[in-house]
Amino acid sequence: MSEASDPGATMGWGPDVRFAPGPDWFAYRPGELLVGGEVGREATLRRFESQLDGDPERVPAESNPEAAVFYRFRGLVDPVAAVEVLRSEGVVAQPNHLLFAHGCGCCAPHPARRWQGCLPGHPMYASPMYASPMYASPMYASPMYASEMQAAGPRRNSAVPAIAPPLPSGARSTMARTVRVAVLDTGMAADGQRPAALDGMSFSQQHWEVPDVNGDLRLEPAAGHGTFIAGLIDLVAPGCEITVERVLSSDGVGDEAALVARLHALAGTVDLINLSFGGYSMERMHALAAAVAVAATKGTVVVASAGNDGSCRPVYPAALPGVVGVGAVGPGGPAPFSNYGPWVRACAPGVDIVSWFFADFDGVEVAAGGGSDPDRFRSWARWSGTSFAAPIVTAALARAMGTYDVSAAKAVERVIDNPALLRLPDLGTLVNVS
Repeated sequence: MSEASDPGATMGWGPDVRFAPGPDWFAYRPGELLVGGEVGREATLRRFESQLDGDPERVPAESNPEAAVFYRFRGLVDPVAAVEVLRSEGVVAQPNHLLFAHGCGCCAPHPARRWQGCLPGHPMYASPMYASPMYASPMYASPMYASEMQAAGPRRNSAVPAIAPPLPSGARSTMARTVRVAVLDTGMAADGQRPAALDGMSFSQQHWEVPDVNGDLRLEPAAGHGTFIAGLIDLVAPGCEITVERVLSSDGVGDEAALVARLHALAGTVDLINLSFGGYSMERMHALAAAVAVAATKGTVVVASAGNDGSCRPVYPAALPGVVGVGAVGPGGPAPFSNYGPWVRACAPGVDIVSWFFADFDGVEVAAGGGSDPDRFRSWARWSGTSFAAPIVTAALARAMGTYDVSAAKAVERVIDNPALLRLPDLGTLVNVS
């Protein structure tokens, strides 16, 4: 079957996004294929050379003897079908999976339901917040399991304006060492939209993000995501050396090959990498798993959000070995939107989190019934999701590194893996910092 006849071919997301049909949805970049090693490269050329656009691209591009080499091919009519053919020949092959800024019956009931059973009638679960449209946004309902989202494309940005929280006075940092953190996301707010408090972070113009790309005076679906996350790490662990890079579009979409390239480039140059996004895979994200393994050998720990589908299906990169996958909790227990399962290693607050946002944006939306303006932002926003639980764990690891002058791996042993710490079933170690 060609992609043109694939019911997941357009789905409102534009020409660069496809959804594989069937019960186990995943998203991929149309026409692109990742294969492992020279054997995979030769097999793909032998089988599909007439379909290809140009020579394959090496991923990672630079020579790195520690990296598992993959090649990205472009031009295939149906990369999912090509994967099946190549795998039948023993080739490591996969689509170029897509990852999104944040059912199945394989696990026990959601932790929120189990928690609710312990707290009958808890007002948190009767709150209108959990029936709010915000949980149908791209951050809270992955397109893999929301058929209406697949049909309509990205939804409105669900950040809410917030007032500035009380900030501590005096010295910003008591760290014994400098901790280097990389935030790979939608980028950092551009000049004129960036709160002055964030000017000390490292980023370049190519990694800027703006609130409104198309000029319709509406926030892009994932606009401010990277700024919010970088700001949150700085608020919780002041004194970190934070680098912000853009790997996601303003719709909150990125692909595995681009992420793999950045992970290889950053491995060993930073202590911690925060990835507040993820996706489902055809089988496994082999190229991403290899990049994470290389990062670990060079002393870099990856922290990733678990996703917001309320599902136990593994999300990548959070479910990869060596990654600290992070779920979300709220004021009354596990957040109902949080993914969960034995692959989730930690959880942290992820409901109504407040952090830095765009310095000055006022869109076309207006207040209803005398309420506050829903899209007038003055440097601060409130947001919910595992996307924002992950940077709290990243910041907690950074604080442990700076306080005790230990490596990232040793910080994970202290903050995540210590058997004396409180754990929630299927949500891992509870991490909370002030």
